[in-house]
Amino acid sequence: MNTIAAIVVSLPERHDLLVEALGSVRLQTRAPDDTVIGIDPRRYGEVDNFNRLIAATDCDWLAFLDDDDLWEPEHLAVCEKYMDDYDVIVSRFDLVGRPWSTIEPWHNDFEDLRWTNWIGSPSMVVARKSVFGEFIHPHHPYRWVDWCNYNRLLDAGARFADTGVVTTKYRFGDWGNGSWQ
Repeated sequence: MNTIAAIVVSLPERHDLLVEALGSVRLQTRAPDDTVIGIDPRRYGEVDNFNRLIAATDCDWLAFLDDDDLWEPEHLAVCEKYMDDYDVIVSRFDLVGRPWSTIEPWHNDFEDLRWTNWIGSPSMVVARKSVFGEFIHPHHPYRWVDWCNYNRLLDAGARFADTGVVTTKYRFGDWGNGSWQ
């Protein structure tokens, strides 16, 4: 049986968002085997915060969740269906608080990640821990942490799956992630 860890990241001033995100973890029809929460009061940064959480679990799979996003109740159950055959499982998302016209549309070929980041956020991703390892810092030409790491995984031959099912909410609001405006 696969074990899944919910890896939830937050900042101290975002308590209300963290409570909402954890509520979506609690409502999973396939409960995570471990939930590791990283509030970053020392401002380790996204990469170091994620990596200390990854190191804190011995589960086989890592299900990432940013505090400003939410999982639908079937998120982990849907992703689990792909775990025997894939290393990185990506779910679809509803976009909340931002027009669809402001983001890259969904692509059907994961190789397109070589030139554009069309996966909303790490909250859509569940990855095999033995393949994922740790987050690395972004480097040219990939300016976002997640995009850089998707390419690292493609380079290593990781097998990506698209669930084709909307199981996450990718949310934007006045809490500081509205840089698209």
